[in-house]
Amino acid sequence: MANSVDVLYRYARPSQGRISDGATSVELTTTDTTVFLDAHAERSDVVAAGLLAVGHLPGTRFYVPPGSFQRLQASDPIVTADPDALRFESLSACCGVTARLDVLPSGLDISRARHGTTNVDINPALRRLLAQVRKGDPMRLSVADEGLDVRTLDGHAHERKVSLPQRWVRSLAELQVLLAQLSLVAEVDTMGLRAFVRSLPRSTPAQAVFWVQPLRSGLRLGSSPAPGSVAVGGPERIRVLESVLRHATGLRVYGQVGDAAATSCWVVDLPHSRLSVSLSPQTTRGFSGEGALLEDLVDANPDALEAAHGRRGFDVAEQRYFDRVLPFGRDVLSEHPRLARAQRLVLDGAVVADGADHSVRTSGGRHLVRRGADGAERCTCTWYAKHGSGRGPCAHVLAVRLADRRTDG
Repeated sequence: MANSVDVLYRYARPSQGRISDGATSVELTTTDTTVFLDAHAERSDVVAAGLLAVGHLPGTRFYVPPGSFQRLQASDPIVTADPDALRFESLSACCGVTARLDVLPSGLDISRARHGTTNVDINPALRRLLAQVRKGDPMRLSVADEGLDVRTLDGHAHERKVSLPQRWVRSLAELQVLLAQLSLVAEVDTMGLRAFVRSLPRSTPAQAVFWVQPLRSGLRLGSSPAPGSVAVGGPERIRVLESVLRHATGLRVYGQVGDAAATSCWVVDLPHSRLSVSLSPQTTRGFSGEGALLEDLVDANPDALEAAHGRRGFDVAEQRYFDRVLPFGRDVLSEHPRLARAQRLVLDGAVVADGADHSVRTSGGRHLVRRGADGAERCTCTWYAKHGSGRGPCAHVLAVRLADRRTDG
């Protein structure tokens, strides 16, 4: 007898009959319109391993600021369903690492699919269920607005919809801009991937930057730059991939060659799916503070505006944006701290043009914003002295740009 899994359908309302103008009609209710996807997984063991990795990440903190204590948050991945893929994504508690499991169409026997996004809690019951899944076991996945249903031979778990932290929304909005700037720098086979992960340190200094160099035999981690190398802060964070290595068929590395501090993305190919892990430039930096989105927000770039509203994600493996409407009531346009501060400075009349330069008055004194021959702005504030333009423009540069736009308009 073939293995089977019972399916539980939910209906939005009862079916009903109507009589109108002497005519009789019957309105049959189909399955709940809030269901985004109903499908069997072709490789349930791979999906289980990937989902456990994504679900474990929110309970992991790779950096604890001095003077604070480690506070772990609930494991609440975002689930996005559409005809192109079923995506599960999450962030670490420090927001410096993201993981996304993409289950591709070839890995799903779909009975129903349409676009939709929800945010669920991965509780101990589902973890236990996933840990028991073996190759060949049936697994049925149902994604709806209210949560996620997983059914296997060993049982059933329903994960309810939960709230999404505001910092996650800002981090994911920033991440899409950063990922779109990356290019493929290395491809490694299964043996090279496993050897590289085994060679990674268990911990490194918080501010340290290492370099990963592609070789014919795989990847080499070094303490100084080498031809074709990619800068990686906190390389121990790549160990997030360990739990899926037994299923891996290869690795693709995306980054910016020669940049001393940049985001990197590590994509492990799996049967009918892939797991993507993105790292912030350093363990001390969360994606929410990178400021990559600010440039495009001020310029009203359409893709950036869509990302800021949580309507876009970026897939580095396919080099394209995908729709993802985050279940969150507010956008991050007016809530980004630096942009909000810049807007207040402009409204207060704090920006004054001085020839090609601008003076910006703040409660802490005046700052001078100069535009160099290369067109780049430089500011005399502490933020610029510490970060330069590596984490997006400071509030004073943003204020100058906003003031110039008002004048031009």
